[in-house]
Amino acid sequence: TDINGTKFLFSPLQNERGVEAKFDLKNGLKGPSPIVFPQRGVSYDLGDDTGLFHTYVDSNRVVNGQTYHYSVVAYDRGYTGGNSSDFAQGIPPSETSKTITFNPVTDAFIYDVNTVSVVPKPTVAGYMPSSIDAAGGIEHSTGEATGDIIIDIIDDFKVKDGGRYALGFDQAGDEVTYSVRDENPISKTLRATVGKTSSLNYPHIIPETFRIIRENGSLLEEGTDYVLNVERGSVQIIGSTVADGDSLTATFQYNPVYRSDLIAEEEANPIFDGMHLFLKDVKLEIDLEQTGWALGGKNIESEVTVAKSGPLKIPQPNDYEITFSDDIVSTGISNNLPLPFRVVNLTKGNEQIDIFATDLDRNGAWSVNEPIIFVDTVDDVVTASWQVRFFDNGSSLGNGDVFFIRTHKPFSTSDTYTFGTVAAREEPELAREEIREVYAVPNPYVATNEIEPRNPVSRSERGDRRMYFANVPRKCTIRIYTVAGELVDTIVHESTLDDGKVFWDLRSKDNMNISYGLYIFHVDSDVGSFIGKFAVIK
Repeated sequence: TDINGTKFLFSPLQNERGVEAKFDLKNGLKGPSPIVFPQRGVSYDLGDDTGLFHTYVDSNRVVNGQTYHYSVVAYDRGYTGGNSSDFAQGIPPSETSKTITFNPVTDAFIYDVNTVSVVPKPTVAGYMPSSIDAAGGIEHSTGEATGDIIIDIIDDFKVKDGGRYALGFDQAGDEVTYSVRDENPISKTLRATVGKTSSLNYPHIIPETFRIIRENGSLLEEGTDYVLNVERGSVQIIGSTVADGDSLTATFQYNPVYRSDLIAEEEANPIFDGMHLFLKDVKLEIDLEQTGWALGGKNIESEVTVAKSGPLKIPQPNDYEITFSDDIVSTGISNNLPLPFRVVNLTKGNEQIDIFATDLDRNGAWSVNEPIIFVDTVDDVVTASWQVRFFDNGSSLGNGDVFFIRTHKPFSTSDTYTFGTVAAREEPELAREEIREVYAVPNPYVATNEIEPRNPVSRSERGDRRMYFANVPRKCTIRIYTVAGELVDTIVHESTLDDGKVFWDLRSKDNMNISYGLYIFHVDSDVGSFIGKFAVIK
């Protein structure tokens, strides 16, 4: 309310812990706006710098079968007229529209672009959600990066069955970007209109995959017959060989995510085919948890750092292994110091690398406490990368001692990932088991039910009675009987996978209100049958 007690501003949706579903840009603008609404005496709450997020799960005691109305609105910071200190003359923050109206004649709600109605419901018996793991998970095809690839399924029913995707990286200077390629060809039918641009509804088309074919199978030529806008995903017919009204078929692949630089788990990547992609990169550094003695070691402590001497001193994203011996097995570069160990680069196929080992005590032999510097060859350039130092505890190293060095490796152009998808489906074997879990809601039905609709004609009279049967198969027949075996009503049900409920209006097959008492219901389907009971108390 405002200072006069008049209803004015709106409150955001809250979860069960009282946390508001309000997300704002991290820009330091938070709390009450300094621009007060004129003659209202109140300010708009600009949020808490939570950061933007565009998906939300409402888990605050929603009830299956009940109708809920949601609005999603954006708001601005207001405007100070160019003078950040002159708040008195500013324009206070505002929200986008959120209008829901009811038409009593048609008994229907009318929603604007920012509002929607939702009815939560159980899934069908035997329901198996869409999955990436069921298609083999995310496979690191090439490269050695240790960052995380996270894919959240936002909409089960938009995930493709048999979808295949590839994720690759590009680099320009120090900036690393990535793109996702949909490897399933897209096919779109177009009705030709010469000179008109038609949208294909898929941006960032991969040009080398694009083809337009006539009904007779002949191929149109780019530049002669059409012009393709790969970024927008549109095509313009320009050729004289194509007549208005000709049916054309365009096939292509595209990038649902294109040159994204979001590598800190930001959520601003576009949602594609019901999925939301997150990347969490890592800094090139030693993985302290995985680095240490793989075998032996005699409790000798160690320190691994970036090389402190040698050429260039640039850390490399590789894993290494130091294998010790009782004999001399390698020689240090520069000083030809005999060494009782060798170092291999595990990331590059166990390739033995050069070592520079300092002889601090000048005794002509390597001692446990003397640093070991790895010398890698990077693009034909000799580069000192990492340095290992052991702390002498009086023990000596030899056969059976192996030291392992693991690094955190950032994403690079050598990394590619692939993943597939399996669509949501009904599993017959699971449906046979879950049909035993069909139940009536509410049970018992006592006088009324909160999910019942209101009377569209008279607000003083109740609307139709309503209950439902939950967890039913996608196709089934439900028969309702009295305890005496008399058939009350028959419901034939066929639905989508996400709708495992069947409403019943508590009327008989003769359209008469049923009496109170105990009732039996029988669910019959191709996957099996089930008998249950429910009570009605008036």
